[in-house]
Amino acid sequence: MDLARYAADLKYLLPEMTLLAVAVIAMFVHLFGGRPGRRAAGLVVLAGLVGTLWLLLFAPTAPGAIYSGALTVDAFALFVKIVILVSALLSVILSFRFFDAEGYESGEVYYLLLFAVIGMLFTASATDLLSFYVSFELFAICSYILAGIFKKEIRSAEAGLKYFVLGALSSAIMVLGMALVYGVSGATEFSKIAAPALQGDPRLFTLGMVLFFIGLFFKVAAAPFHMWTPDVYEGAPTPLVAFLSTAPKAAAFAVFIRLLVTVFGALEYKWTVLLSVVSIVTMFWGNLAALGQHNLKRMLAYSSIAHAGYMLIGLAALGSRGAMAVLFYLFAYLFMNTAAFGLILFVQKKSGFGEEVDDLNGLARKAPLVSAGIVVLLLSLTGIPPTAGFIGKYYLLSAAVGQKLYLLAVAGALNSVISLFYYFRIGRAIFMESDRPERVLDVSGYVRAVLFVCIAALLYFGLFPSGLSFFATLAAPR
Repeated sequence: MDLARYAADLKYLLPEMTLLAVAVIAMFVHLFGGRPGRRAAGLVVLAGLVGTLWLLLFAPTAPGAIYSGALTVDAFALFVKIVILVSALLSVILSFRFFDAEGYESGEVYYLLLFAVIGMLFTASATDLLSFYVSFELFAICSYILAGIFKKEIRSAEAGLKYFVLGALSSAIMVLGMALVYGVSGATEFSKIAAPALQGDPRLFTLGMVLFFIGLFFKVAAAPFHMWTPDVYEGAPTPLVAFLSTAPKAAAFAVFIRLLVTVFGALEYKWTVLLSVVSIVTMFWGNLAALGQHNLKRMLAYSSIAHAGYMLIGLAALGSRGAMAVLFYLFAYLFMNTAAFGLILFVQKKSGFGEEVDDLNGLARKAPLVSAGIVVLLLSLTGIPPTAGFIGKYYLLSAAVGQKLYLLAVAGALNSVISLFYYFRIGRAIFMESDRPERVLDVSGYVRAVLFVCIAALLYFGLFPSGLSFFATLAAPR
């Protein structure tokens, strides 16, 4: 064993090691700091995320696989890790507002979130079945706990239980698929699976691929494996939903892209058909179900399902532009989704936050600047210029057209039109309905700051997309 080489590879894992150290420090601050230690733990985590993000921006890329092929630190992994870290950073800031309003702060939320982030970062770098599964389960288990962290609240406990049971089932199915892939190929490293597998039983290899994908479909909330999403999103604490609806998707789509490029490339015709069907079903299911929702969290849950379907278009059309389109859309989706859930935290009622569409009635009269920003958010969610959501959907649909997947492109465009009806119900409530004087708007500034960052990003990358698309193109694996 070449210990010197392994020690030299530690420099590529500096962001993950930094987060681990920060999580341990936050844990001790929470345990021994008394009641003030809960918020102090959050501040430690916030500072750690900012520092890790700064480290990641200047982190070196590895010339190849490290740790005997278990991990790699390439431009693709770094791009996905930035998405995950920014999502966690914004969610922690929203958590401050949430706990201030609730009057009770759960300090363990902060370092559990960091442990989940560490698992996601390793998942983005995983190039081996074993390293992938360990990393995947690390963030999955932490996600189940975060969803049900308020165990005394029935909705939160129910969300955590449902997430755990269905997540465990999907993991078992995925492990079965991984076992079939290993059984056919005799290898666990991604780059060494394809060649021997093609010489084995192609039916077993295809079945292993399908079962493997089912586990990932669950994590990205693709139909028909989305059944957990509305209940979990409604029951889990809102700032954690903003994180759980974004960062795990980024990690799962990173794995999808690596598998399609390195492991299942020879089965392109089969997975193109599979991903196209799942994409179409997911888009229609999510958007049509959202039309009848009055609860904002459930509406955004179905919206999240639909957006997973849009990103699956890029996977089905994975070619010269497909991977770049998925990466660009992931970055835009991060800001869209975080702002959407932040909007819920902006409005407080006597019995909690404004989780119903009617709770936003007349908001423009009390908060005109925030309401104007929400219009930008709704335009981006729908896919209307000049926003990053429009550019992201343009890249996804053009990738489908480039691969001659015309039905997929038409379905994506049609679903964008369908989504217009329920997104702009929110706009109508804000600008056209009577005011609700009993509301209390965010006075802490946490939500306003997050909304400002998200709206500014959506506008900037919508008006000037070339910079982000350039880095997404560089990061996209080939």
